[in-house]
Amino acid sequence: MRGRYIFFLFISVFVFVLMTIWIDRPEPVYRKQDSETSEGDGKVIMVVIDRIGLKDLYDANTPNMDYLAQIGGIGLMTTNMAGSRSQRNAYITMGAGTNVTGSDKSHLGFNVKETYHGNEAGNLYRQIAGIEPPEQAVVNLGFAQAARNNKQRPYTVTIGALGTALREAGRIAAVLGNCDTPGEYKRYLVSMMMDDQGMVPAGRVDQSFLTSDHGRPFGIRTDYDALLQYIDELWDTADVFAIQLGDTSRAEDFRYEATDLLNESYKRIAIEESDAFIGRLTDKLNLQKDLIMIVTPLGPARDLAENNRLTPVIIAGKGFAEGLLSSASTKRMGVITNLDIGQTILDYFGIPRRKGQLGNRVFSSPSSMDMKELLAYNTRLTEIHNQRAPLLKSYVTVLVILLAASLISIFFFRQYLSYAAAFLQFMMAVPIAYLVLPVFHQPTLAGSFMLSWLLALVITGLLSLRKLNVMDKIGILCILVVVLLAADQFTGANLIACSPLGYDIISGARFYGMGNEYMGILIGAVCTGIGTACELWGRKGSPGSVWFVFPLFALPLVVLAHPRLGANVGGTISLIAAMASFIILNWKKKIRIRHMTGVGAFMAAFLIVLFLLDSTRAVDSQTHMGQTVSLIRENGILELFYIAIRKIEMNIKLFRYTIWTRVFLLSLLSIVLLLFRPIGIFRNLAEKTPFFVKGITSGVIGCIAALLVNDSGIVAAGTSMIYLAPPVLLVVMMHLPRGVNKAHGKEQAV
Repeated sequence: MRGRYIFFLFISVFVFVLMTIWIDRPEPVYRKQDSETSEGDGKVIMVVIDRIGLKDLYDANTPNMDYLAQIGGIGLMTTNMAGSRSQRNAYITMGAGTNVTGSDKSHLGFNVKETYHGNEAGNLYRQIAGIEPPEQAVVNLGFAQAARNNKQRPYTVTIGALGTALREAGRIAAVLGNCDTPGEYKRYLVSMMMDDQGMVPAGRVDQSFLTSDHGRPFGIRTDYDALLQYIDELWDTADVFAIQLGDTSRAEDFRYEATDLLNESYKRIAIEESDAFIGRLTDKLNLQKDLIMIVTPLGPARDLAENNRLTPVIIAGKGFAEGLLSSASTKRMGVITNLDIGQTILDYFGIPRRKGQLGNRVFSSPSSMDMKELLAYNTRLTEIHNQRAPLLKSYVTVLVILLAASLISIFFFRQYLSYAAAFLQFMMAVPIAYLVLPVFHQPTLAGSFMLSWLLALVITGLLSLRKLNVMDKIGILCILVVVLLAADQFTGANLIACSPLGYDIISGARFYGMGNEYMGILIGAVCTGIGTACELWGRKGSPGSVWFVFPLFALPLVVLAHPRLGANVGGTISLIAAMASFIILNWKKKIRIRHMTGVGAFMAAFLIVLFLLDSTRAVDSQTHMGQTVSLIRENGILELFYIAIRKIEMNIKLFRYTIWTRVFLLSLLSIVLLLFRPIGIFRNLAEKTPFFVKGITSGVIGCIAALLVNDSGIVAAGTSMIYLAPPVLLVVMMHLPRGVNKAHGKEQAV
């Protein structure tokens, strides 16, 4: 028996290594920044056109931005931040390089000689910071309060990290322009470019850039000639120019005053004038060495109301060629995060990130997708985001009702067991339908709901066409979802990225690999499926044949663990725990402490190797595993503590509020009840279907492991129960007497 264990362990490892070598083929070549080999010797120009969406750009006449998008990269940027979605939080988050909130005074940026409430801004700053600011500097009066607001966050935060990194590297940043309206200062860009002392070395943010125009919102507009003139004056001084073109923001602020038609006109005119300015600015640049970025930190209220939280971004110049923008943060062509902007500026000059800064440099990747297709992709992502919650809530609600009804049927109404069994099989088919739903794109919630449930009905119906027993049906459903998930991961995870049970790109919690919803489903389906396969094969062949299924664990392990595939650390730990439990239960019958110690040691070694291997890859190819190693190297082992705290806090929050808590608790209650009632039923199952019971047991262990080691563990635990609790109920129903056959006077089973 020991030799057989070693043999199959060797086979499993061999399959894992073989598949790893096959998967680790060369990645697509990205056009990357030249700063990999040398520091930038030009200028970085960041032009901020705020409160617009990609559709606004598409509808306007913008030949200069179109040109930059053609010779450089275009993409969509997530706008996630701590707190509410506002300009106050958006800009300071981009400057800190991690999700933070601003303060009530974050918008108060001033030239030193400006007056605020009768006091010179330089004097007010001196009172706040205790520092004498240079005359040419721009100061922020809310930086100290912002630092206090974010002091208790369970991760490292440096307010003004971008400006601090530039300052320490000897690079001069300049900030110009504002979004001011009459009687209100709106100098948000200062909070992005300032250092940890609340200061930007150079710039001008006063109202000298504003000119009177009674045909515009609030009767003012940006004076682009004055803006260009001041850029010329600072050209030899500054390395980084951050330029706020405030007319689009003012048009957005004016939306409640004017008619909708006029508001659209104001916004379009502002965009087209911004484009003309960008054309004049581009003429000054040498795009062989300079870098120009066009960024929108926050979308318009119209888009935010529709949950479209993606904004346009264009980057052209040194290191960028025609294509779509991406980064190691997202690994999605056409999508970057707002935290990537600061890192791209630093990377241009070869400056290392500051402690606590996240994000990765942006690069362009060859693509034939144009702006119209990117706009369609933006619309698709918004539809997915808006449909996701209703589709999941409806499914969970029905699942909870049917689980409870099935349990009641087992105890009190056995004449309805056949109906309950059909409904449970249908609920196991819904995750499969949700996975393939993106193939049949439905723009409306009603269309997606009807089509997905129709697909699940078709799958359930096909299983009923052939005379299959319950164990066969369970096995087919489990194998089908595992095969589809594996195939999707091997082909780029395009299905899971657009599935209601996949991850939500707009929310930004995850962009690649396998999310916790389908990770839980995979673990539950693998354990139940392999237990069922052992049962069926063991019945049809020699008892030894069941051991050949162990190498099958290698496929889902590769899918979850490999950085180029699932890249799911918590899922890897959970699956190893489940896999080890299944193996130990089959060989040793009981799991003892020494077994747990051995599994823990193997798991730790496996993960350390996995993390270190990922950290040796190119930065643009690393997943969060390799990036975590980098964070530990930069910030110390304390970073692991911060990660653990974040995961625990998220788990506690989700346990209280997520709908999957109900599924997990009710499923666990169902399994526990069936251990004791009906009397002897579970002992009977353990005798007649031992491999199935061991598969369920290992699945529950994996489920609990997922609950403990994931930041949204309750989600993974809840989804894994979809392929654990219903199969248990189905097999129990199969072994229960339904009633008495009057013709023969014998009990008849389901």
